[in-house]
Amino acid sequence: MKHVDKNSLKHFAVCLLISLVGLYGVACAVGAALTKEWCDKKSYGHWCWMDLLFDALGCAAGYGLHLLVF
Repeated sequence: MKHVDKNSLKHFAVCLLISLVGLYGVACAVGAALTKEWCDKKSYGHWCWMDLLFDALGCAAGYGLHLLVF
């Protein structure tokens, strides 16, 4: 597996925190993740699929915790 960098862990943490709100939080987290990667594509010329994977994992973990708590 490719080395996981700090940026990917930040993507995971931010999406987890936003997704704790519920389904609206998941929608906001997905929008923020896609917007961030779109801006990175404009700046660096490519998408970071690893960051998008960690965004998705963060959304799933955050919404899972939301379901456990509420």
